Amino acid sequence: MQFASYLLIFSIFLFQCSNGSNLIPQSCKEAAKNDPNLGYDFCAASLEDASSKWHPPPTNLEDLVGMSIQLTKSNGTNMVSIISELLKNKSFDQYAKACLRDCFDLYSDSLSALDDAVVAFKSKDFDTANIKVSASLDCPVTCEDQFNDKKGETSPLTKENHGYFQLNVISLAFIQMFRQHY
Repeated sequence: MQFASYLLIFSIFLFQCSNGSNLIPQSCKEAAKNDPNLGYDFCAASLEDASSKWHPPPTNLEDLVGMSIQLTKSNGTNMVSIISELLKNKSFDQYAKACLRDCFDLYSDSLSALDDAVVAFKSKDFDTANIKVSASLDCPVTCEDQFNDKKGETSPLTKENHGYFQLNVISLAFIQMFRQHY
């Protein structure tokens, strides 16, 4: 009888592990299918990496939404640090420095919007969560556009802006998916 109990517990454990291990690939696949701005490979790689550091790891879509917004916030905080360092660089002209200051402000505001999105999502106010993440999504686009407004100016943040854009798209897609299943 004791062997049967151990077998049952082990089977439940395996089921939980296999169910959780498919959460990110399945969610990213569904999200990428429904949003042309979302790249499956980026989604899966970013979230798999984040989930390895997330305790406890996400076990359902609601956890995944929370993790994706937190990952976006972490990336945004990193962007503020990167921009702060770039502003100290003497090789940028006045126009580029003005763009960087605008980007700094945009990313700072974006972090506040993501904080609001977390609160809204936790309280099941999906419209507000959507609006706040959408506001954050505008940040990297506007930052990049600042540099493109002047002919010949190149953004030093293009790769990072694209990554932040993608992370926001992931969060938006997951909020929408959760909303549909809620």
